[in-house]
Amino acid sequence: MSKSTATRDQYKRIVEALRMRPQPSYDLRRLGIYQAPARIKELRDRHGYSITTDPVVIVDRDGYHHARVALYTLVSEPEVAL
Repeated sequence: MSKSTATRDQYKRIVEALRMRPQPSYDLRRLGIYQAPARIKELRDRHGYSITTDPVVIVDRDGYHHARVALYTLVSEPEVAL
């Protein structure tokens, strides 16, 4: 997987991760996507992806509870995907 922070590479990493399973913003951050809400909005608005956002509570790997973390779920993709 590319370590590039270019926007297009971030889109690709997000889509690849969402194809496997729903992803919380915390996990996307670990993939190098620090502005996940912005990238998700762009994927929806500019590229035609249907992605839902639901608030969840997570416990991070250090045992801290985080309320209202965004959980992104890929619902559908445009005919011409990234």
